Amino acid sequence: MLVLFANVWCLFLVICGATLVYNIDLDEEEEIKMIRRKKIDWLLVLPYLGTSTIGLLMVYSASSYRLIAAGENQFSLFMKQAIFMGLSWMIMLLIYRVKSTVMLQGKFAKILLAIGLVSLVLVKIHGVSINGAQRWVSIMGIQFQPSDVTNVALIFYLAYFFRKERTTRELVAPCSIVFLSSLLVLFQPKVTGAIMIWLIAFVIISTAQFPYQLTILIFLALALAAVATGGLILFLGSHQLLRGIFAHTYDRIRLVGNPFLDPYGKGFQMSNSYYALYNGGFFGRGLGNSITKKGYLPVAETDFVYSILVEELGLIVGLIVLAMLFLLILRLFVLASKETQQQVSLIYFGVGTLLLIQTSINIASILGLIPMTGIPLPFISYGGTSYLLLSIALGVCLKFSSEDRTNEKTSELRII
Repeated sequence: MLVLFANVWCLFLVICGATLVYNIDLDEEEEIKMIRRKKIDWLLVLPYLGTSTIGLLMVYSASSYRLIAAGENQFSLFMKQAIFMGLSWMIMLLIYRVKSTVMLQGKFAKILLAIGLVSLVLVKIHGVSINGAQRWVSIMGIQFQPSDVTNVALIFYLAYFFRKERTTRELVAPCSIVFLSSLLVLFQPKVTGAIMIWLIAFVIISTAQFPYQLTILIFLALALAAVATGGLILFLGSHQLLRGIFAHTYDRIRLVGNPFLDPYGKGFQMSNSYYALYNGGFFGRGLGNSITKKGYLPVAETDFVYSILVEELGLIVGLIVLAMLFLLILRLFVLASKETQQQVSLIYFGVGTLLLIQTSINIASILGLIPMTGIPLPFISYGGTSYLLLSIALGVCLKFSSEDRTNEKTSELRII
Protein backbone atom coordinates (compact mmCIF):
# COMPACT_ATOMS: atom_id res chain seq x y z
CA MET A 1 0.00 0.00 0.00
CA LEU A 2 2.82 2.40 0.86
CA VAL A 3 4.64 1.70 -2.37
CA LEU A 4 1.37 2.20 -4.26
CA PHE A 5 0.95 5.58 -2.59
CA ALA A 6 4.49 6.55 -3.60
CA ASN A 7 3.80 5.59 -7.20
CA VAL A 8 0.54 7.54 -7.28
CA TRP A 9 2.24 10.61 -5.82
CA CYS A 10 5.02 10.44 -8.39
CA LEU A 11 2.48 10.12 -11.21
CA PHE A 12 0.60 13.12 -9.82
CA LEU A 13 3.80 15.22 -9.84
CA VAL A 14 4.58 14.26 -13.42
CA ILE A 15 1.06 15.16 -14.60
CA CYS A 16 1.19 18.48 -12.76
CA GLY A 17 4.61 19.26 -14.23
CA ALA A 18 3.49 18.46 -17.76
CA THR A 19 0.36 20.57 -17.27
CA LEU A 20 2.41 23.53 -16.08
CA VAL A 21 4.76 23.28 -19.03
CA TYR A 22 1.86 23.23 -21.47
CA ASN A 23 0.12 26.25 -19.96
CA ILE A 24 2.83 28.87 -19.65
CA ASP A 25 3.07 32.21 -21.37
CA LEU A 26 6.49 32.90 -22.72
CA ASP A 27 6.30 36.38 -24.14
CA GLU A 28 4.13 39.39 -24.53
CA GLU A 29 3.23 38.75 -28.14
CA GLU A 30 0.36 36.28 -28.57
CA GLU A 31 1.80 34.81 -31.75
CA ILE A 32 5.07 33.97 -30.06
CA LYS A 33 3.19 32.44 -27.12
CA MET A 34 1.34 30.02 -29.36
CA ILE A 35 4.47 29.00 -31.21
CA ARG A 36 6.42 28.35 -28.02
CA ARG A 37 3.73 26.21 -26.50
CA LYS A 38 4.19 23.84 -29.41
CA LYS A 39 7.99 24.02 -29.34
CA ILE A 40 8.81 22.74 -25.87
CA ASP A 41 12.21 21.05 -25.96
CA TRP A 42 11.10 17.58 -24.93
CA LEU A 43 14.64 16.25 -25.14
CA LEU A 44 15.27 18.37 -22.05
CA VAL A 45 11.89 18.01 -20.35
CA LEU A 46 11.27 14.25 -20.62
CA PRO A 47 14.64 13.05 -19.23
CA TYR A 48 14.30 15.61 -16.44
CA LEU A 49 10.82 14.45 -15.48
CA GLY A 50 11.76 10.78 -15.87
CA THR A 51 14.84 10.93 -13.65
CA SER A 52 13.02 13.13 -11.12
CA THR A 53 10.16 10.64 -10.81
CA ILE A 54 12.46 7.65 -10.43
CA GLY A 55 14.60 9.62 -7.99
CA LEU A 56 11.63 10.49 -5.78
CA LEU A 57 10.51 6.86 -5.76
CA MET A 58 14.00 5.64 -4.85
CA VAL A 59 14.33 8.24 -2.07
CA TYR A 60 11.26 6.69 -0.45
CA SER A 61 12.38 3.11 -1.06
CA ALA A 62 15.95 3.69 0.19
CA SER A 63 15.00 5.67 3.30
CA SER A 64 11.73 4.12 4.55
CA TYR A 65 13.25 1.11 6.35
CA ARG A 66 15.80 3.23 8.21
CA LEU A 67 13.15 5.74 9.25
CA ILE A 68 10.78 3.01 10.48
CA ALA A 69 13.60 1.43 12.49
CA ALA A 70 14.35 4.82 14.05
CA GLY A 71 10.69 5.32 14.97
CA GLU A 72 10.25 8.19 12.53
CA ASN A 73 7.72 8.89 9.81
CA GLN A 74 8.67 6.70 6.85
CA PHE A 75 7.39 9.36 4.43
CA SER A 76 9.36 12.27 5.93
CA LEU A 77 12.25 12.36 3.45
CA PHE A 78 9.92 11.47 0.59
CA MET A 79 7.68 14.43 1.41
CA LYS A 80 10.62 16.82 1.84
CA GLN A 81 11.99 15.83 -1.54
CA ALA A 82 8.51 16.11 -3.09
CA ILE A 83 8.11 19.62 -1.67
CA PHE A 84 11.43 20.72 -3.14
CA MET A 85 10.43 19.17 -6.46
CA GLY A 86 7.19 21.14 -6.49
CA LEU A 87 9.04 24.32 -5.53
CA SER A 88 11.61 23.71 -8.26
CA TRP A 89 8.91 23.30 -10.90
CA MET A 90 7.20 26.51 -9.77
CA ILE A 91 10.48 28.41 -10.04
CA MET A 92 11.04 26.95 -13.51
CA LEU A 93 7.59 28.25 -14.44
CA LEU A 94 8.57 31.66 -13.08
CA ILE A 95 11.73 31.60 -15.17
CA TYR A 96 9.57 31.15 -18.27
CA ARG A 97 7.74 34.35 -17.37
CA VAL A 98 10.91 36.39 -16.82
CA LYS A 99 12.50 38.05 -19.81
CA SER A 100 15.68 36.27 -20.76
CA THR A 101 17.54 39.59 -20.90
CA VAL A 102 17.29 39.69 -17.10
CA MET A 103 19.19 36.41 -16.79
CA LEU A 104 21.86 37.64 -19.18
CA GLN A 105 22.58 40.87 -17.33
CA GLY A 106 25.78 41.40 -15.39
CA LYS A 107 23.90 42.27 -12.19
CA PHE A 108 22.18 38.89 -12.17
CA ALA A 109 25.48 37.01 -12.57
CA LYS A 110 27.31 39.12 -9.98
CA ILE A 111 24.55 38.77 -7.38
CA LEU A 112 24.61 34.99 -7.80
CA LEU A 113 28.39 34.99 -7.48
CA ALA A 114 28.28 37.15 -4.35
CA ILE A 115 25.76 34.77 -2.76
CA GLY A 116 27.99 31.81 -3.59
CA LEU A 117 31.17 33.36 -2.18
CA VAL A 118 29.48 34.67 0.97
CA SER A 119 27.97 31.24 1.63
CA LEU A 120 31.41 29.63 1.24
CA VAL A 121 32.81 32.00 3.87
CA LEU A 122 29.78 31.43 6.08
CA VAL A 123 30.31 27.67 6.10
CA LYS A 124 33.75 28.18 7.68
CA ILE A 125 32.31 30.50 10.33
CA HIS A 126 29.00 28.88 11.16
CA GLY A 127 28.96 25.63 9.22
CA VAL A 128 27.57 22.23 10.16
CA SER A 129 30.04 19.32 10.41
CA ILE A 130 28.98 15.86 9.24
CA ASN A 131 31.40 12.89 9.21
CA GLY A 132 34.39 15.13 9.83
CA ALA A 133 33.67 17.60 7.02
CA GLN A 134 32.30 21.11 7.56
CA ARG A 135 30.45 21.57 4.26
CA TRP A 136 26.90 22.47 5.23
CA VAL A 137 25.10 25.64 6.27
CA SER A 138 21.79 25.48 8.11
CA ILE A 139 19.25 28.27 7.58
CA MET A 140 15.82 27.93 9.20
CA GLY A 141 16.36 24.21 9.57
CA ILE A 142 17.27 23.71 5.90
CA GLN A 143 20.80 22.44 5.30
CA PHE A 144 22.60 23.01 2.02
CA GLN A 145 26.12 22.90 0.66
CA PRO A 146 27.39 26.35 -0.43
CA SER A 147 29.58 24.65 -3.04
CA ASP A 148 26.39 23.73 -4.94
CA VAL A 149 25.41 27.40 -5.05
CA THR A 150 28.91 28.40 -6.15
CA ASN A 151 28.94 25.92 -9.05
CA VAL A 152 25.78 27.41 -10.57
CA ALA A 153 26.86 30.99 -9.79
CA LEU A 154 30.23 30.52 -11.52
CA ILE A 155 28.54 29.23 -14.66
CA PHE A 156 26.46 32.39 -15.05
CA TYR A 157 29.31 34.71 -14.06
CA LEU A 158 31.90 33.17 -16.39
CA ALA A 159 29.36 33.03 -19.22
CA TYR A 160 28.67 36.73 -18.74
CA PHE A 161 32.36 37.62 -18.49
CA PHE A 162 33.28 35.71 -21.65
CA ARG A 163 30.30 36.97 -23.66
CA LYS A 164 32.94 38.76 -25.70
CA GLU A 165 36.57 38.01 -26.43
CA ARG A 166 38.99 38.94 -23.67
CA THR A 167 42.71 39.65 -23.57
CA THR A 168 45.10 37.60 -21.46
CA ARG A 169 45.43 40.44 -18.96
CA GLU A 170 41.68 40.51 -18.44
CA LEU A 171 41.74 36.88 -17.27
CA VAL A 172 43.15 37.88 -13.88
CA ALA A 173 39.75 38.71 -12.32
CA PRO A 174 37.82 35.53 -13.27
CA CYS A 175 40.81 33.26 -12.59
CA SER A 176 41.21 34.84 -9.14
CA ILE A 177 37.54 34.22 -8.38
CA VAL A 178 37.80 30.61 -9.53
CA PHE A 179 40.94 30.10 -7.45
CA LEU A 180 39.40 31.67 -4.34
CA SER A 181 36.20 29.63 -4.69
CA SER A 182 38.07 26.35 -5.17
CA LEU A 183 40.36 27.12 -2.25
CA LEU A 184 37.44 27.74 0.10
CA VAL A 185 35.81 24.49 -1.04
CA LEU A 186 39.09 22.56 -0.79
CA PHE A 187 39.52 23.39 2.88
CA GLN A 188 36.01 22.29 3.93
CA PRO A 189 37.47 19.73 2.95
CA LYS A 190 35.88 18.78 -0.36
CA VAL A 191 38.55 17.90 -2.90
CA THR A 192 36.11 16.81 -5.60
CA GLY A 193 34.15 20.03 -5.12
CA ALA A 194 37.28 22.04 -5.89
CA ILE A 195 38.01 19.84 -8.91
CA MET A 196 34.46 20.41 -10.17
CA ILE A 197 34.98 24.18 -10.01
CA TRP A 198 38.23 23.88 -11.98
CA LEU A 199 36.61 21.69 -14.62
CA ILE A 200 33.60 23.97 -15.06
CA ALA A 201 35.90 26.97 -15.43
CA PHE A 202 38.08 25.07 -17.89
CA VAL A 203 35.16 24.10 -20.13
CA ILE A 204 33.73 27.63 -20.23
CA ILE A 205 37.11 29.25 -20.89
CA SER A 206 38.10 26.69 -23.52
CA THR A 207 34.84 27.17 -25.43
CA ALA A 208 34.97 30.98 -25.28
CA GLN A 209 36.84 31.31 -28.61
CA PHE A 210 40.29 31.28 -27.10
CA PRO A 211 43.27 29.90 -29.02
CA TYR A 212 43.63 26.15 -28.67
CA GLN A 213 47.15 26.62 -27.31
CA LEU A 214 45.74 28.42 -24.27
CA THR A 215 43.09 25.71 -23.86
CA ILE A 216 45.77 23.02 -23.80
CA LEU A 217 47.81 24.95 -21.23
CA ILE A 218 44.79 25.35 -18.96
CA PHE A 219 43.92 21.65 -19.28
CA LEU A 220 47.48 20.61 -18.45
CA ALA A 221 47.54 22.96 -15.47
CA LEU A 222 44.28 21.56 -14.13
CA ALA A 223 45.41 17.96 -14.66
CA LEU A 224 48.72 18.69 -12.95
CA ALA A 225 46.95 20.37 -10.04
CA ALA A 226 44.61 17.38 -9.60
CA VAL A 227 47.47 14.86 -9.70
CA ALA A 228 49.58 16.98 -7.36
CA THR A 229 46.70 17.34 -4.88
CA GLY A 230 46.04 13.59 -4.81
CA GLY A 231 49.74 12.79 -4.57
CA LEU A 232 50.25 15.26 -1.75
CA ILE A 233 47.33 13.80 0.21
CA LEU A 234 48.69 10.25 -0.23
CA PHE A 235 52.21 11.28 0.78
CA LEU A 236 51.19 13.23 3.85
CA GLY A 237 48.61 10.62 4.85
CA SER A 238 51.11 7.78 4.65
CA HIS A 239 53.32 9.74 7.08
CA GLN A 240 50.36 10.39 9.41
CA LEU A 241 50.49 14.12 8.79
CA LEU A 242 46.82 14.48 7.87
CA ARG A 243 45.11 14.18 11.21
CA GLY A 244 43.33 17.42 10.49
CA ILE A 245 41.12 18.38 7.57
CA PHE A 246 42.25 15.82 4.95
CA ALA A 247 42.53 12.66 7.05
CA HIS A 248 39.26 11.18 5.77
CA THR A 249 40.22 12.04 2.17
CA TYR A 250 43.40 10.00 2.52
CA ASP A 251 41.46 7.01 3.86
CA ARG A 252 39.11 7.10 0.87
CA ILE A 253 41.96 7.30 -1.66
CA ARG A 254 43.78 4.43 0.07
CA LEU A 255 40.78 2.11 -0.28
CA VAL A 256 40.06 2.80 -3.95
CA GLY A 257 39.59 -0.43 -5.87
CA ASN A 258 39.65 -2.66 -2.78
CA PRO A 259 37.38 -1.50 0.06
CA PHE A 260 37.58 -5.03 1.52
CA LEU A 261 40.95 -4.05 3.03
CA ASP A 262 38.82 -2.51 5.77
CA PRO A 263 35.30 -3.91 5.21
CA TYR A 264 34.06 -3.05 8.72
CA GLY A 265 35.73 0.34 8.94
CA LYS A 266 36.52 2.93 6.27
CA GLY A 267 35.54 0.53 3.48
CA PHE A 268 32.18 -0.42 5.00
CA GLN A 269 29.96 1.64 2.69
CA MET A 270 31.85 0.81 -0.49
CA SER A 271 31.92 -2.92 0.30
CA ASN A 272 28.16 -3.04 0.82
CA SER A 273 27.64 -0.95 -2.31
CA TYR A 274 29.38 -3.73 -4.25
CA TYR A 275 27.07 -6.28 -2.64
CA ALA A 276 24.03 -4.23 -3.64
CA LEU A 277 25.14 -4.01 -7.27
CA TYR A 278 25.82 -7.77 -7.32
CA ASN A 279 22.47 -8.65 -5.71
CA GLY A 280 20.49 -6.70 -8.30
CA GLY A 281 21.53 -8.67 -11.36
CA PHE A 282 19.83 -7.73 -14.64
CA PHE A 283 16.26 -7.44 -13.37
CA GLY A 284 16.63 -6.60 -9.67
CA ARG A 285 15.13 -8.02 -6.50
CA GLY A 286 11.97 -5.95 -6.80
CA LEU A 287 11.01 -2.48 -5.61
CA GLY A 288 11.40 -2.22 -1.84
CA ASN A 289 13.24 -5.56 -1.53
CA SER A 290 16.79 -4.29 -1.08
CA ILE A 291 18.86 -6.09 1.54
CA THR A 292 21.75 -3.66 1.88
CA LYS A 293 19.53 -0.69 2.77
CA LYS A 294 18.54 -2.52 5.96
CA GLY A 295 21.43 -1.25 8.01
CA TYR A 296 24.26 -2.32 5.72
CA LEU A 297 24.37 0.87 3.66
CA PRO A 298 23.79 3.87 5.96
CA VAL A 299 21.90 6.87 4.54
CA ALA A 300 21.47 4.98 1.27
CA GLU A 301 19.16 7.61 -0.23
CA THR A 302 22.03 10.07 -0.79
CA ASP A 303 25.37 9.10 -2.36
CA PHE A 304 24.56 5.37 -2.79
CA VAL A 305 21.01 5.65 -4.08
CA TYR A 306 22.13 4.27 -7.46
CA SER A 307 23.37 1.10 -5.76
CA ILE A 308 19.93 0.60 -4.20
CA LEU A 309 18.29 1.38 -7.54
CA VAL A 310 20.28 -1.34 -9.31
CA GLU A 311 19.68 -3.83 -6.48
CA GLU A 312 15.90 -3.32 -6.55
CA LEU A 313 15.20 -2.53 -10.22
CA GLY A 314 18.13 -4.24 -11.89
CA LEU A 315 21.03 -3.32 -14.13
CA ILE A 316 18.79 -2.74 -17.16
CA VAL A 317 16.74 -0.04 -15.42
CA GLY A 318 19.96 1.38 -14.00
CA LEU A 319 21.36 1.77 -17.50
CA ILE A 320 18.10 3.35 -18.69
CA VAL A 321 18.39 5.95 -15.92
CA LEU A 322 21.95 6.75 -16.96
CA ALA A 323 20.83 6.94 -20.59
CA MET A 324 18.21 9.55 -19.66
CA LEU A 325 20.80 11.61 -17.82
CA PHE A 326 23.28 11.45 -20.67
CA LEU A 327 20.54 12.28 -23.20
CA LEU A 328 19.81 15.42 -21.20
CA ILE A 329 23.52 16.31 -21.08
CA LEU A 330 24.02 15.59 -24.78
CA ARG A 331 21.06 17.80 -25.66
CA LEU A 332 22.59 20.69 -23.72
CA PHE A 333 25.88 20.29 -25.60
CA VAL A 334 24.05 20.15 -28.94
CA LEU A 335 22.16 23.34 -28.10
CA ALA A 336 25.44 24.99 -27.10
CA SER A 337 27.08 24.09 -30.41
CA LYS A 338 24.15 25.52 -32.38
CA GLU A 339 23.68 28.69 -30.34
CA THR A 340 24.85 31.89 -32.06
CA GLN A 341 24.96 34.09 -28.96
CA GLN A 342 28.16 33.53 -27.00
CA GLN A 343 26.81 33.99 -23.48
CA VAL A 344 23.86 31.63 -23.94
CA SER A 345 26.11 29.01 -25.54
CA LEU A 346 28.46 29.13 -22.55
CA ILE A 347 25.54 28.69 -20.14
CA TYR A 348 24.49 25.57 -22.05
CA PHE A 349 28.03 24.22 -21.90
CA GLY A 350 28.41 25.08 -18.22
CA VAL A 351 25.16 23.43 -17.09
CA GLY A 352 25.84 20.36 -19.26
CA THR A 353 29.35 20.09 -17.83
CA LEU A 354 28.04 20.37 -14.26
CA LEU A 355 25.55 17.54 -14.81
CA LEU A 356 28.16 15.42 -16.61
CA ILE A 357 30.75 15.85 -13.87
CA GLN A 358 28.29 15.05 -11.07
CA THR A 359 26.97 11.97 -12.85
CA SER A 360 30.42 10.68 -13.78
CA ILE A 361 31.91 11.22 -10.32
CA ASN A 362 28.97 9.60 -8.51
CA ILE A 363 28.92 6.50 -10.73
CA ALA A 364 32.73 6.20 -10.79
CA SER A 365 32.89 6.36 -6.98
CA ILE A 366 30.14 3.74 -6.61
CA LEU A 367 32.07 1.44 -8.95
CA GLY A 368 35.27 1.99 -6.97
CA LEU A 369 37.11 3.76 -9.79
CA ILE A 370 37.70 6.86 -7.66
CA PRO A 371 37.37 7.55 -3.91
CA MET A 372 33.88 8.03 -2.49
CA THR A 373 33.25 11.74 -2.85
CA GLY A 374 29.86 12.71 -1.49
CA ILE A 375 28.73 14.02 -4.89
CA PRO A 376 25.00 13.26 -5.44
CA LEU A 377 23.54 11.75 -8.60
CA PRO A 378 21.61 14.58 -10.33
CA PHE A 379 17.82 14.43 -9.85
CA ILE A 380 18.08 10.94 -8.27
CA SER A 381 19.83 11.34 -4.91
CA TYR A 382 18.06 12.83 -1.92
CA GLY A 383 18.87 16.51 -1.46
CA GLY A 384 16.30 19.24 -1.91
CA THR A 385 18.60 22.22 -2.37
CA SER A 386 20.82 20.37 -4.84
CA TYR A 387 17.75 19.39 -6.85
CA LEU A 388 16.44 22.97 -6.67
CA LEU A 389 19.68 24.56 -7.93
CA LEU A 390 20.09 22.10 -10.79
CA SER A 391 16.44 22.59 -11.76
CA ILE A 392 16.86 26.37 -11.83
CA ALA A 393 19.93 26.06 -14.06
CA LEU A 394 18.08 23.64 -16.33
CA GLY A 395 15.03 25.92 -16.35
CA VAL A 396 17.15 28.78 -17.70
CA CYS A 397 18.45 26.50 -20.45
CA LEU A 398 14.90 25.39 -21.24
CA LYS A 399 13.87 29.04 -21.52
CA PHE A 400 16.65 29.79 -24.00
CA SER A 401 15.99 26.58 -25.91
CA SER A 402 12.32 27.47 -26.30
CA GLU A 403 13.29 30.82 -27.78
CA ASP A 404 15.78 29.22 -30.13
CA ARG A 405 13.11 26.87 -31.44
CA THR A 406 10.52 29.53 -32.35
CA ASN A 407 11.63 32.20 -34.77
CA GLU A 408 14.24 34.89 -35.24
CA LYS A 409 12.03 37.49 -33.58
CA THR A 410 12.28 35.82 -30.18
CA SER A 411 16.06 35.50 -30.29
CA GLU A 412 16.36 39.19 -31.09
CA LEU A 413 14.42 40.08 -27.93
CA ARG A 414 17.16 38.80 -25.62
CA ILE A 415 20.14 40.48 -27.27
CA ILE A 416 21.65 42.95 -24.84
